Amino acid sequence: MTSGKRKRKARIAWRPLLYGVLFGAATLIGLVLLLTLFVYLEWLPESAVSVGNTVIKILTALLVGLFVGRRREGPPWWFGGTAAALSLLLAVIGMSVYLGEFRFSWSLLADSLMSFAIGSAAAMVLLRHKTE
Repeated sequence: MTSGKRKRKARIAWRPLLYGVLFGAATLIGLVLLLTLFVYLEWLPESAVSVGNTVIKILTALLVGLFVGRRREGPPWWFGGTAAALSLLLAVIGMSVYLGEFRFSWSLLADSLMSFAIGSAAAMVLLRHKTE
């Protein structure tokens, strides 16, 4: 394989990761806005926000892992987990810039690790079904 083909193949290999990160960040922000709307319209109580945020993070990581895992030919568990964690961080940074306040906390680190684990698991399950 020539050097140009290797570079092109390597560049194409990272596209699903980038698309997964952007898809995940958009999904996460959209679901948070939907949760906010439901609380604003009083369809959900304010006490449901913490549980809703956790469910949204888990659902987003699962969707990103499946999205990236089905498009990646290499180790999909790594790309699925990385895309899930990076999409969470991108969404948090985007919302922090909008709000004008960013704090790095242990909670953010724990959420990133949880997203990585869920995204990796989703991509591995998808890989297992592909090989059967």
